[in-house]
Amino acid sequence: MAQPEVPIDVDAETGIWRTDGLPMVYLPRHFLVNNHRAVEEALGLEAYREILRAATAKSAIHWCQAEARTHGLAPEATFRHYFKRLSQRGWGQFSVDELDIGRRRGSISLRNSVFVLERPVGADAPVCYMFEGFMTGAFRFLLEDGRNSVEIRCRESQCAAQGGHDHCRFEFGAI
Repeated sequence: MAQPEVPIDVDAETGIWRTDGLPMVYLPRHFLVNNHRAVEEALGLEAYREILRAATAKSAIHWCQAEARTHGLAPEATFRHYFKRLSQRGWGQFSVDELDIGRRRGSISLRNSVFVLERPVGADAPVCYMFEGFMTGAFRFLLEDGRNSVEIRCRESQCAAQGGHDHCRFEFGAI
């Protein structure tokens, strides 16, 4: 099944790629994953995981704010658009399984994760933890909607790289 096209504008003078006005970088999947794993090994899993959560949450909020302005999207539509765009950009196929704004929680499934595809099955621990910050940031954007700050927790509850699962699953919610 063909994915809708992702608009990419390339500045002929600078070579900068943009999608929806945001500068982008195009690189091979193995380059990203090899760098990710090298930093994990150097810093240790938990230290790197905490750094990634903060950095990717900040980036998700920034992206959601920009996309909401660019496309005039409501917060929930922006949240869903974020995971649609991630799916179109090679990170894997994200599906929002549960989004309960009233109870301030949700879950997302991920198939064909870039981190699973670059690692053989049989990992000792979940390998897609980088996406936890993507989800906390996007959900925080959705819940805050210009109001008080909300703290969000997310965990990868199953990972396809560990075997026995055909997809990864993330659960998140406000605390």
